[in-house]
Amino acid sequence: MKKFSLHLIWIMMICCSFKIYAQIGVTKYGTNALANNGVTGDYNTGLGFFALGANTSGNRNTGAGANVLRFNTTGLYNTATGAAALYQNTTGGYNSGFGAYALFTNTTGYRNTAFGNESMRLNTTGYFNTAFGDRALYSTTTGNFNTGLGATALFSNTTGYQNTASGEECLYHNSTGFSNTGSGYRSLYENTTGIYNTAYGYHSLFINTTGYSNTAVGVSALVDNTNGDFNTAIGQSALGNNSTGSYNIAVGYAASNLNTTGIRNTVLGSLADVSSGNLTNATAIGYTAVVTGSNRVRIGNSSITSIGGQVGWTIFSDGRYKEDVKEDVPGLTFINSLRPVSYTVNVKGLNDFYRKATGSAKSMEQSEETANKIIYNGFVAQEVELAAKELNFEFSGVDKPETKDGLYGLRYDNFISPMVKAMQELSAKNDELQSQINELKALIAKGANGSSTSYTAYLKQNAPNPFNSNTVIQYYIPDNAKHAQIRIIDVTGRVVKTFNAPKGEGKINIGNGELAAGNYSYTLYVDNKTADTKQMLLLK
Repeated sequence: MKKFSLHLIWIMMICCSFKIYAQIGVTKYGTNALANNGVTGDYNTGLGFFALGANTSGNRNTGAGANVLRFNTTGLYNTATGAAALYQNTTGGYNSGFGAYALFTNTTGYRNTAFGNESMRLNTTGYFNTAFGDRALYSTTTGNFNTGLGATALFSNTTGYQNTASGEECLYHNSTGFSNTGSGYRSLYENTTGIYNTAYGYHSLFINTTGYSNTAVGVSALVDNTNGDFNTAIGQSALGNNSTGSYNIAVGYAASNLNTTGIRNTVLGSLADVSSGNLTNATAIGYTAVVTGSNRVRIGNSSITSIGGQVGWTIFSDGRYKEDVKEDVPGLTFINSLRPVSYTVNVKGLNDFYRKATGSAKSMEQSEETANKIIYNGFVAQEVELAAKELNFEFSGVDKPETKDGLYGLRYDNFISPMVKAMQELSAKNDELQSQINELKALIAKGANGSSTSYTAYLKQNAPNPFNSNTVIQYYIPDNAKHAQIRIIDVTGRVVKTFNAPKGEGKINIGNGELAAGNYSYTLYVDNKTADTKQMLLLK
């Protein structure tokens, strides 16, 4: 009997030593903690009621709290601290849950980190998620690569992925939207399915639900946007009232704050704005600059006294893209009907108009009293419009307002065309008068001497001038002349063309390609003496 007892004791010692050897680094404390841990479940720590209670072969897990990692079987490298943290995890690995019910529903999801009570509570198979804060990423089930920092950040997210929320209730209602970034209290708060949005600042993109590819930086930037897309707002309240407008850019405090449904507008400057909420392709640049119509650009406010640069403004004028070209621009008749005036501007009235258009109570920086004293020169737009209308001339120099009470403007560069036409008409008239004078001289000379002399020979101005293809030079040679020539001379003094000129009235044609582009003089020689000289310009 004594021998049998010794054998029993020896067998029990062997079994105990084997079990200790098989479960390396196992620490447990609490009712049913690591109760089912198998011989291969190593380096596990279970502290609390049913902590790691179902674990069989999972290893390197740490659970501290009642029911933490309760159903984990083979999951490994998990850390759970707090009542029921990682409660339903079975095979998921590399998860960390800190806080009551953190990652409570997780089963096979892996590499998730949740800090805060009920953070990522409903996650099942999602992976590579990070939640810091009470109920952060609470509803996420299968979403991946999400980061929520702050209480209830990404609270409603279910399957959305690659979202980053930093701030309390940031991206709170996001469900399936992905690739969104929010930073600030309640930024992107209402977003549900919108994607590729970026919001930095308190309440930025607050109401956005389905809009995508928007960027808001600043407190309440794009705060009312619902489903507008591809908008960029930088500055407090920038594009603050935009709801469905898309492709808008606003930079500055309250920039483009009136826009609601307008598209493709650009506003740069604090309090710069559009005058209504539905303009298209409008641009306002500068502090309190206001644009009042679609497809218009406005630079500066009513206090601006100079706009300039190193070179003049370029207006594209490529003949390859001009069609239905007509020479129907009136010259002297239109120019003579204009009334050049000097004037001052009622800046107060102008500012009142802008304030009414934008609903702003702000005033311009420069005092109205100072601005009212500046004297300008120009025309009155309504008078120019009437003058053109009376001539049935579609003059592009009048910038007409889109609304009845809108502002008129003038494009002064457009006056060049009728001014050039007027100068050409005056030149032709001058040549005609000169011809008449020369004829009168000839008659006088003939009456005095009985015959004309070589000094009555003359040239007419070539027409057209300037020219880019063909031009005609008319001349007169008296009967008593023995020999006459017309020589074309370039700016270097070199004779490039010589034409013999028969007696009487005649003309020579210079065709396309005979001369290179440039300035030329042409001189009439009668009996080897200079009789007349004129200038011409060839354009290419």
